[in-house]
Amino acid sequence: MTTHDLHWGIAREMTAVYALGLDIGEDAHHERRREYMVRRAAAADRLSDSDGGDPIAAAETIHDAVHYARALLAHDRLDDTGRGPLPAHDPRWLDDPRGYARQEHRAWILDREV
Repeated sequence: MTTHDLHWGIAREMTAVYALGLDIGEDAHHERRREYMVRRAAAADRLSDSDGGDPIAAAETIHDAVHYARALLAHDRLDDTGRGPLPAHDPRWLDDPRGYARQEHRAWILDREV
């Protein structure tokens, strides 16, 4: 996969996440709200991993990725809605919220492939 393909894939996913956010609004069904949170965290994570340019911009994308991952983690801890093998309450996620977001995104993808 080329860098162009990677950036194009991230741009498509960010657009889909943005559209999903507009579609669900504030009164979203719980499942759709969580899907939005999972996809938003995953897209921010992918973007932060691909940003190799300006150090300030890279720091901002990493900050965003951690922020969205923590939001997903807090949501799943509160509602016990995680789908991955390790629950949101597992202490390892305190130091690795992006790892939790990756786990949950993999689970979300697998749910759709079946």
